[in-house]
Amino acid sequence: MLIATTLAFSLLYTALSHADSAINIDDAWIAEAPPNARVMVGYMTINNNSVQAIEIIKASSNIYSSIEFHETVHKDGMASMRRYDSLQVPANGSVQLKPGGKHMMLFNPKKALKAGDKVAITLTTKDKTSMTININVEKAKF
Repeated sequence: MLIATTLAFSLLYTALSHADSAINIDDAWIAEAPPNARVMVGYMTINNNSVQAIEIIKASSNIYSSIEFHETVHKDGMASMRRYDSLQVPANGSVQLKPGGKHMMLFNPKKALKAGDKVAITLTTKDKTSMTININVEKAKF
C-alpha cells in the first residue's frame, strides 16, 4: 500500500510539474535606455515544452503603460517595424526575441530604469494561463 501511495503521489507531482513548466524563459533582458526614454526594448527566448502550440496574447507590467510584440523587418535596404497581436510558440519549440528580430516594446516606464534593476513582466496565454518573470535591465548588447 505504501508503495502504491508513493507511486501515485510521484505520478501526480510529475504531472503537475510538467503542466506548470510548459513554458520556460531563457536569456531575458531589457535594454537600458536614457532616463527620459519613453520606450524600452525587451528580449528573451520563450521555450514551449509541451506537445501543443502556445499562443501568448499579452505581456504586462506595472512599470509600463503597455507592452507590444514587434518585429524588425528588413526589405530593400530599409528597416521597418511590424506589430503582432500575439506570439505563437510551436509545440516543443521556441521563439527568440532578439535585437534585429522579434522583440517586446515596453512603453512609458513609470520611472527611470538602469542596468541592475529588475522588472516583473506577466505573460498571458490564449487559455488565460499567466506567468510572471523578473527580467534584468542590462547595458545594451548590440
